[in-house]
Amino acid sequence: MYRQDNDRPAVPVTMHALVLVVLGHLAARRRDYAGAGRLVDASRALLRELRDDDLTGFDRLQQQVALGTVDRVLGLVRLSQGDNDAAARLFTGGLAVARRAQDWNPLLISLYDLALARQAQGDLAGAAGHLQEGLALAAQAGDETSAAYYLEVLAGIAGAQDNPQRAVRLFAAARSILDARGSGWLHAFVPRVPPDDAALAALRSRIGDTAFEQAQAWGRSAGSTRAVEYALQQA
Repeated sequence: MYRQDNDRPAVPVTMHALVLVVLGHLAARRRDYAGAGRLVDASRALLRELRDDDLTGFDRLQQQVALGTVDRVLGLVRLSQGDNDAAARLFTGGLAVARRAQDWNPLLISLYDLALARQAQGDLAGAAGHLQEGLALAAQAGDETSAAYYLEVLAGIAGAQDNPQRAVRLFAAARSILDARGSGWLHAFVPRVPPDDAALAALRSRIGDTAFEQAQAWGRSAGSTRAVEYALQQA
């Protein structure tokens, strides 16, 4: 490993740490949580070797982003293990770093992650707030596929809040956007859980065949802009 001395400049240390945390993320996606933890711990140790005066300006920001990414990957591990409170704390730290960086990619990832943790904690209102913020950001950036992934989770929230018609509309709108625009990039970084046939069948049984078909038709025809406007309305 790199150690901070005269022969080990700070920027390569940061880059090495970023590589380790990306490998940790890939391990977590494979459900190799022990391996992910080792890689992320090694990344965190490298970043913490840097002194406050080792980096300035953009390089300092990159170090902070790397630390935020470490928290996010550890949060994914904790969320997968059912430690929802720890996951929420870690995702909150990652979101704070993303806000300071003012970079919409990390913001979209962090808001999505934290929303899932809040949902797992049973805080549906908190989850919806993070999702609506991320959805508005995706729409502002013209990122329709990321908006669709946010619509999916908002649909799940609507179903849990006893609003099955809204859930069906949002699920259908998300699927229509992804069918038209492709899969995009966000799904590679977040633990997406798309609706399955059983979830849709349960929604159909709650509202009946006619209302279900009408809600699906609305979602399929709404288009991205109208679907986002609808999703940003209070349920």
